[in-house]
Amino acid sequence: MDRLRHRLSLMTILMAVLLAACSSSPTGQGVAATAAVATTLPTPPPAATVRPPLPSAPSAAAPSTTLAATAAPAPAPGLTGRFAYNTPDGNIWVVNADGTHRLQVTRAGGNDLDPSWSMDGTQLVFRTSRGHYAPDRQGTGTEGIFIAQADGSGERQLYPPNAQTIGGLFPDWSPDGKWIAFSGLRADGSETIYRIHPDGSGLTDLGAPNGSGECAEWSPDATKILVCSQPGNGAWQVWVMDADGSHQKQLTDAPPGRPGGMGGSMAAIWSLDGTQFAFTSDRDGGNNDVYVMNADGSHERQLTNRPGGQSPEVWLPDGRILITDWSVGKDLPDWYVISAQDGSMLGSMPALQGGNSPIDWTPQALTGS
Repeated sequence: MDRLRHRLSLMTILMAVLLAACSSSPTGQGVAATAAVATTLPTPPPAATVRPPLPSAPSAAAPSTTLAATAAPAPAPGLTGRFAYNTPDGNIWVVNADGTHRLQVTRAGGNDLDPSWSMDGTQLVFRTSRGHYAPDRQGTGTEGIFIAQADGSGERQLYPPNAQTIGGLFPDWSPDGKWIAFSGLRADGSETIYRIHPDGSGLTDLGAPNGSGECAEWSPDATKILVCSQPGNGAWQVWVMDADGSHQKQLTDAPPGRPGGMGGSMAAIWSLDGTQFAFTSDRDGGNNDVYVMNADGSHERQLTNRPGGQSPEVWLPDGRILITDWSVGKDLPDWYVISAQDGSMLGSMPALQGGNSPIDWTPQALTGS
C-alpha cells in the first residue's frame, strides 16, 4: 500500500475511501544506479493515488480568506532553491524552484518515493520497493531505505541490512547531516522511530509515543523531532521529542467532542527558525486544512479552508508555506504558496505540477548549463 510521508498517512488512507484506493507498489529486484538525465516532466499516466479525504463543505466558523476555489493563481514570485519529488511512475526527480534543471534521479523499475535532501544538497535518502527487506506482514508500508547522489549516481541501500530485517519508511535527513530518522517496526510489531548515520552505523531505537511513530521531521537545529502518533483508535496527533528520543510531548489534541476516529492531526513541518510548525488536521470535522502552532503547542490558528484537503509540504525561508491541495476528481495535487501569517494565497507552483507528495526542499539550486 502506498502511503505518504507528510502523508496524510495511514489515517488518510482510511479516511479517503470515498476518493481513492491504495495503489499497488511495483516490486523491483536489486539496485541499479543510473546517472540522471535532463528532460521535461513526463505527463503522469492515470493512476489511483492515495489522497487526503474529500470532506463536506467547511464550517461557517472557519476562516474564509484563504484559497478561493477559482482559476489557478499566477506563479508565486521569488521562489529559490531546489525540490525533490516523485512521479506516479515510481521515479524520483529534482527541479529548481523556477522550473529549470529538471533531472530524473531514479529509473530502476521500482517504486521510489519520499525523498529527503542531505544538508549540502548533494544527496537524497528515499524509500523504495527495491532492495532487500523482510515482508511487511502488517501492511505498515515498510520497504528499503536508499541513498543516492542528486544526479542518480552512487545509489546504495542504507536500511535494512539484510532480507531478514523489516524495512522502514518516512526517512528524514537531519539538518546537521549526522543522522537519518525513519519509522520502523520492532519484533513485537510496534512502531518506533529509528535514527542511523548516513554510513549505516549507529542504529538507535528512539521509541515512539503509544507504540506508534511516523512522519519524523527534524527541527532546523537537529535537536528535536516532530512525529505523528495515535493510541490505537486512529486519532493521530503531533508529538515532539528530543533527538535522543527523550522528553516526548503531545502538541496537538482532538477538539472537544472528537476524542477518536480515523483522522486527527499529522504531517507536521517546522518553520525555519524552529519556533512554529505547520500541520494538517480534520479537527473541524470536515476537510483536512492547514494549521500553524507554536513549537510548545500554544497559539493554534487555521490557515486554509476549502473543499478537498490541504497539507503543508515546505516552510520556505521567507515565511511562505508550500502546500498541496487535493480537489475533486484529481489524481495528483495542485501546488500553492500561502502566507504563514494568515493563509492568504500568494501564488501557484507550476514547477511541481504533475509531481506527487511528499517532497523536500534544499536552498542549493543547480546552476550552469
